[in-house]
Amino acid sequence: MSFGLTRQEANIYVLLLSEGELNGYEVSKLTGISRSNAYSCLASIVEKGGAYIIEGSAVKYTPVSV
Repeated sequence: MSFGLTRQEANIYVLLLSEGELNGYEVSKLTGISRSNAYSCLASIVEKGGAYIIEGSAVKYTPVSV
C-alpha cells in the first residue's frame, strides 16, 4: 500500500507476483472479490504502472517486478 495501491489492489498485485500471469476471472476466483471489482483493480494497477496487459485469446495481466 505504500506504493499508492488500495488494499484490494495490493492484494491482487501480491497474487500476481506469486502466481504469474492471470486474467480477471482467475483473480476473482483466487481472491474472492467480484469479477467486476477484480477487473477494475487490475485496470488501476496497470494505470499505476504495477502490471502489464498481455494480449491474446484472453487478456492476462502480469506484474511489474518490485
